[in-house]
Amino acid sequence: MQYDIDDHPDLKDAAWIRAANKRAKRDIRRQRRKARRRRHSGKVVSAIALVVIGAVLFGLYKAGKFGEVSMPDVKLPYSGANVEVPFAGTPAEQWPDGDKGIVVPDANPAFEQVRQALIASRLDPVMLGEHKPDRFVAMLAPEVREHVLKEIAGWTTRLKQGTKLLPNGIKVSGKMTLGEKDGYPAVTADYVFAYAFEPPEPRKLLSQMEMVAAVREKVTYSITPEGLWPSDSTGFQYSIACQAARDGFLAPQFTEPPKHGEGVPGDDKKYFSVDGQIPTENSCD
Repeated sequence: MQYDIDDHPDLKDAAWIRAANKRAKRDIRRQRRKARRRRHSGKVVSAIALVVIGAVLFGLYKAGKFGEVSMPDVKLPYSGANVEVPFAGTPAEQWPDGDKGIVVPDANPAFEQVRQALIASRLDPVMLGEHKPDRFVAMLAPEVREHVLKEIAGWTTRLKQGTKLLPNGIKVSGKMTLGEKDGYPAVTADYVFAYAFEPPEPRKLLSQMEMVAAVREKVTYSITPEGLWPSDSTGFQYSIACQAARDGFLAPQFTEPPKHGEGVPGDDKKYFSVDGQIPTENSCD
């Protein structure tokens, strides 16, 4: 026998409705936990979570009653990224914009030289979008320019073609210290650069971090008469598209479906801090 969905006997059985509500409540809570645990695993997992939850709520709606499932108790996981406030809810939310985050400790000209190198390599629109390192490379001592150019992806930020940043889409935090290396003044710069990318469909994102990528760089520049001599460089990228990173470019998570084993769960703050050691884990391999 066929029934109209609204007249199906199951939907008129109070005990069945209560049981269905309980099952739905458990399913929704389980999906919420999965969404939180996997928010760094990429777009595909997040999208699946939304589809499952949407199906459960549709079933409850057709039953006509929520019973024990109250709406405040079964809120959906956060859906949609805030493109008006790109860093909302992220560790970088209160950081200064762009080069305002690179503050020199005092008037020593060595600090300003390194500041300009950081701007040229990590913030300059020509570097980011056009991948032209001329301004940065010109600041370096001639003897090291060829080496840096061969490894330019590690020394600079280059956005993946087809991506672009949101307005006010860069935040910076870090510090500089002055020392000496091989008889020359040496400035060690340790900074995190956070980039907010423009997503084509913000409402499909589960987390703000799906459109925010972070780069930490700790590098020492010796100040020589010929120019800056970089050394002792280390760093990492976080909340990124792995294949783009392998190709030498920066892109956010939403640009690539995740692969098994990719993604770094845990506390975002660890990867947005310049306190402590550079993290060594690599989930893109």
